[in-house]
Amino acid sequence: MDEKGFLIGIVGRSKRIFSRRMWEKKEVRASLQDGNRAWITLLACICADGSALPPSLIYEAANKAIQSAWVDEIRAGEHEVFITSSPSGWTNNDIGLAWLEQVFDRCTKEKARRSYRLLILDGHGSHITMDFIDYCDKHRILLAILPPHSTHTLQPLDVAMFKPLSTAYSAELSKHLQMGQGLASITKGDFFPLFWNAWKASFKESTILSSFRATGISPPDPDPILDRFTRSQESRESSLSSLSDHDWRKIDRLIRSAVKDQSSRDTQKLCQSLHHLSVQNELLHHDINGLRQALATKQKRKKKGKALDLQQRNEYHGGSVFWSPRKVREARVRQSIKEREDKEQQLQKAETAELKKAAKLYKEKIQQEKRVAREVAKEAKEKERAEKATQRAV
Repeated sequence: MDEKGFLIGIVGRSKRIFSRRMWEKKEVRASLQDGNRAWITLLACICADGSALPPSLIYEAANKAIQSAWVDEIRAGEHEVFITSSPSGWTNNDIGLAWLEQVFDRCTKEKARRSYRLLILDGHGSHITMDFIDYCDKHRILLAILPPHSTHTLQPLDVAMFKPLSTAYSAELSKHLQMGQGLASITKGDFFPLFWNAWKASFKESTILSSFRATGISPPDPDPILDRFTRSQESRESSLSSLSDHDWRKIDRLIRSAVKDQSSRDTQKLCQSLHHLSVQNELLHHDINGLRQALATKQKRKKKGKALDLQQRNEYHGGSVFWSPRKVREARVRQSIKEREDKEQQLQKAETAELKKAAKLYKEKIQQEKRVAREVAKEAKEKERAEKATQRAV
């Protein structure tokens, strides 16, 4: 098990190819990135059989409340992930113990049955507390603490897993920013979809098995470690990738097969014009898709995030709790029920107010009719008295 932090809006270093003309434009050298430095910590754990435990994410929250907008994209049954929060976004003693009990023990107990489990850790303080060690001792978990400053050589996650994960996340983030053309900033709610794609792309069984072989842990073999200190020069793999517009090549082949005189100016002009139109069309499609994505992101963020009502049934050691997608779904259901009840209550209040208003208007109308009737009766009496007075005078 090991931790890895993410600055959710920072793109990792990458290599790109420029023409001399583009390189001289210094403003295009920097990669497009959002710059959001919000911190989210990953607790990852892999097994020697090639499997990986569900990732555990620690969000930064001053009051430990997990906002609904952060986990909108998490779906129970589709995503295997645990979430929690801390004031700093880093792990601590409570979170370390909660991870051991609620994630590691829960996810490996059935696989191990009555056998002992070996948990390899670095020397972080949250891993070597008395509560942590006591829990391991009571639940048949053996601890192996790596020596200081050796995880880059002995820890499978550091050696072979975290770098591909960082690269994949940077690629997902760059793709997201380019599609949105930088119009929508990165928030904590955008992190999980990008992270999950990177996780699925990098934490594969073959990569996990190779990480244990590279560190000599499984199968036990000291040579991979010893060779690192005796090898004079490390071998590096190189890969070549090519980018091409397949539609343009099809058009070009069609023209060359249909036109006999391919060297004429008209033919060359036609090829260049079609190539230009194809490129412009591709760029326009890219811009449209990016604008649509940015608009969808903007509309999604109009919804104000609310703290989820995450209810804990079991009491665990320590003060931290990791929440599964099922718990998040249950909290969403409670939240939707509450929102529906609040909406119905508001409608009921509005209807009551309308009824009161209508009753008031009706009452005022009745009172007005009574006043008019009294005025008419009063005028009739005065007229009658005047007529009687006239008759007496005659």
